[in-house]
Amino acid sequence: MRNLLAGVLFLQVVRLIGQNDLLAELELEMAPDVEWVTSSWKAPYLINAHTTEMEPKGVLDFRIAHRFGDLFGQSGGIHSLYGLDQASNIRFSFDYGITENFQIGIGRSKTNEHVDGLLKLRVLRQKKGEVPFSAVVLSNTAITPKKDPNGYFSKFAHRLMFINQIVLGSKVNNRFSILANGTYLHKNVVIQKADINLPRDRNELFSLGGGVRCKVNKKLSIVGEYNYTFGLFRNSNEIEYYHPLSLGIEIETGGHVFHINLSNSPGLIYQDLLNTGLDSWADGEIKLGFTISRFFVLK
Repeated sequence: MRNLLAGVLFLQVVRLIGQNDLLAELELEMAPDVEWVTSSWKAPYLINAHTTEMEPKGVLDFRIAHRFGDLFGQSGGIHSLYGLDQASNIRFSFDYGITENFQIGIGRSKTNEHVDGLLKLRVLRQKKGEVPFSAVVLSNTAITPKKDPNGYFSKFAHRLMFINQIVLGSKVNNRFSILANGTYLHKNVVIQKADINLPRDRNELFSLGGGVRCKVNKKLSIVGEYNYTFGLFRNSNEIEYYHPLSLGIEIETGGHVFHINLSNSPGLIYQDLLNTGLDSWADGEIKLGFTISRFFVLK
């Protein structure tokens, strides 16, 4: 049944891609003077969040993301060089624009050794004076190939986690852009706390998030994002969980986009970002990170 649903979903994506390309051609023929809103975001990613930007057709985006250890708190401070001696997470990824409205991607993270694959489709594009925002839908599947000494992954399917997300974004003016996202996360395996009196984690998680970008000048922007995940397990005084908040600066240098950021989460994909939340800004458990993106034109 799962394979059948996956096949149906794939056919729907292919159909939507064709529809989007046809609509784009018709729009250009019928309204040659249409003004698309451009440069809402510098890249298809903000810090961790997906934006409504797409990889251009025929362009390969190679990204390296690194998040160090805690700046302060019990494991931070001078003896760990404020987290620089540690690597809480590292990820490298490749994203490629199949069309102007559809991209694919693959990446690998240190956390849980996750290898993930991405499908991202733009279904609506912001137009000056007509359409006030852009919209994308995306799906990401992650698999953990790590060793399993405790026997949690008795079946291959237990190693899988899935993300489905919708992202709405708008360029408010030449300096300010905003986005909102809704995320559904499914985990095939949930590892529960030993104490049965504590709230239980769930296989399905729902989250709402937001992000902003404030342009300082042509090369520099300030960015930020936050996600709130619903459910008693992550919003109970009995469970230590802190929703992910990330702040950073974005620098464009020719063919590179460079981010320097601070976050209380080591997660670099949503499967890890929403599923882990043991660190707090208030306790100094803030991680310095950076992302560098290099674009290659292959068409």
